[in-house]
Amino acid sequence: MRFFRGGQPGPSPEELQRAERSRQLVEAGGIPLEAEERIARQREAGAAFTSDLSVDELAALRQLGYRPLALVMGSSMYQIGWVQAGFSRFGGLGMGWTAPEPQENLPLTRALSEARHLALGRLMREAEGLGAEGVVGVRLVVRSWEWAQGMAEFTVFGTAVRRDGGTPATRPFTSTLSGQDMAKLATTGQRPLGVALGASAWTAMAFFGGLMGGMATWSNQEVSSFSRALHLAQHQSRARMAAEASALGGRGVVGVELESHILEYQTGSEQVQGRIVQWVALGTVVGEGERAAAAPAPRLVVPLS
Repeated sequence: MRFFRGGQPGPSPEELQRAERSRQLVEAGGIPLEAEERIARQREAGAAFTSDLSVDELAALRQLGYRPLALVMGSSMYQIGWVQAGFSRFGGLGMGWTAPEPQENLPLTRALSEARHLALGRLMREAEGLGAEGVVGVRLVVRSWEWAQGMAEFTVFGTAVRRDGGTPATRPFTSTLSGQDMAKLATTGQRPLGVALGASAWTAMAFFGGLMGGMATWSNQEVSSFSRALHLAQHQSRARMAAEASALGGRGVVGVELESHILEYQTGSEQVQGRIVQWVALGTVVGEGERAAAAPAPRLVVPLS
């Protein structure tokens, strides 16, 4: 038996073997052994379900015939390598005398997209392992920390569901909608097909304090280069979300959630401020489905006592 400092025993050969196997699964885009074992236990007869549903959501889904199976999750800790953030008078950001033209930061945009695909793929693997028909209430959380520069955590989670008497889907649907919204959607004859996401990151700079011949000042004014970068990031993310919806064969996107982050980076000058604008749009793609019966309208009851 090996010992670490302090007299604590080291991992056994079996533990090392499991850790190596989990590492290989994660590097291949899968989920670790512990997650696979948890999914297997959840499928056993009599296992209690887990979910992040409220009581109202659970009641609405049960009216549609869905029952929750388990809370499913996928995550990806992504390191963003070299990111172009400088500028050149002759290229790069298309520098002008007062404000450079914003430019999409393609390495960062690709990183946002790849991390999202990894996280969603792992959530889908858990749902498929449970024999789910879909995942409802999907939420995306993106985190970054000062102590981990250049790294970001992408986490998606939701509740795997299956209809009474239903069969496992080859590819479960995903939906950002709540249980109540799912029930309302069913009354319109539409159903969720999947989640569409669009991401974009743009780099912009602005000159302050009379740089470049005094054409920029510290007075109150719109920082047009930053505003333009924000607009372009919004435009690209929405366009990419719409393209994903079309690829899924959807009629539209509902329940869209928008998330933005603005990162500051060093330019080497106090008078030149640089920002990277990240914009992520997430929504549910809907298509034709079976029309469900509408819920009874609420009635006003006045006690006579």
